[in-house]
Amino acid sequence: MDQNGRQVPPFAPEEYARVEAAADLAGKSPEDFVRDAALKAADDPFLKALGKTRDRVPQLAEVFATQDTQAADTSAAWPDPAPLGSRDLREIQQHGHAA
Repeated sequence: MDQNGRQVPPFAPEEYARVEAAADLAGKSPEDFVRDAALKAADDPFLKALGKTRDRVPQLAEVFATQDTQAADTSAAWPDPAPLGSRDLREIQQHGHAA
């Protein structure tokens, strides 16, 4: 690794053409356009949060892997929020769908 960090593979020709076109619209060289986009992405709060999440996911995975999954089964604990009555079923049969 050199002083500039990890090297990324070059753009494919069709990708580079898109970068050139976007850079031209912005009035920049392709290199400046990509550099500026990378710097803005580095300051983006959402991307910063994703970076922190990337570090925490393995820790959370360990926690969830050690939990008792039998005790966590709550599928029977929640009642149907809107049970259908016989009148509702008749309407469905007459109209072909719920109103």
